[in-house]
Amino acid sequence: MAEAIARALGGDRIDARSAGLSPLGWISDQTINALQALGYPTDGLFSKGLEQVDLEDIDIILSLLGDRGLDFIPHGIGVRREAWAITDPFGEDEQLYLDVARELEGRIHQLLAKELESELSPP
Repeated sequence: MAEAIARALGGDRIDARSAGLSPLGWISDQTINALQALGYPTDGLFSKGLEQVDLEDIDIILSLLGDRGLDFIPHGIGVRREAWAITDPFGEDEQLYLDVARELEGRIHQLLAKELESELSPP
């Protein structure tokens, strides 16, 4: 969800990449439904692990697992490292997926506004 939201909000000003520590290999229907309900494109999204993402030249490493997620990223990668503790909605109801997507939307909007030093339209 975070990658889709960041790409949509950041447009061509950012290159958002995401990867999981234990990827499923597929994206759940609930994830797709939540993103589409909020108006985010889902074309081209796929589940991938850290080894499938180029970690070079990354400005911000963002863990959605809180601080413990950063332990899996080698030091020296990323100019800045940030940790958010975001609930994983996997296996839960559609409402939780929407709630998590909205939380990500708000946090990503704030991060991009700060990093891009510009006013983005509200999510």
